[in-house]
Amino acid sequence: MYLFFLEAFERIHKERVEEYELLSREIDRKVKETEPGNLIHVQTKVSEDDRGAVYRWLEVFASQDALQEHLDNEHVQAHVTKLNDGFLSAPLEVIIHCDWTEEEKEHWRKAIGIPITFAPLVNGYFR
Repeated sequence: MYLFFLEAFERIHKERVEEYELLSREIDRKVKETEPGNLIHVQTKVSEDDRGAVYRWLEVFASQDALQEHLDNEHVQAHVTKLNDGFLSAPLEVIIHCDWTEEEKEHWRKAIGIPITFAPLVNGYFR
């Protein structure tokens, strides 16, 4: 198995937080039902202030194919469309943690269709 993970940060307007959490619960359920290669899919609230809240999705994938299945999932695409309809107070931020080659990273920079960054691996390993 070749694991890697991503973090997706969603910054949400304060007045949309409650509705957003309901949407998040639903997309979490759909991902669990439809994506066996998405091994971990958890959301945490990173911070909150008088303007809104920042949420982090941590997602561990079994393979690059599993990531592609996630991106192609009609439920995920609908979720992102909803977020872009007034929920987000800043652009979605996606950071992938992996030990991929530069060619593999470039493929995903183009394939995802949203801005992503790759966390610089200083030490560590992936199995």
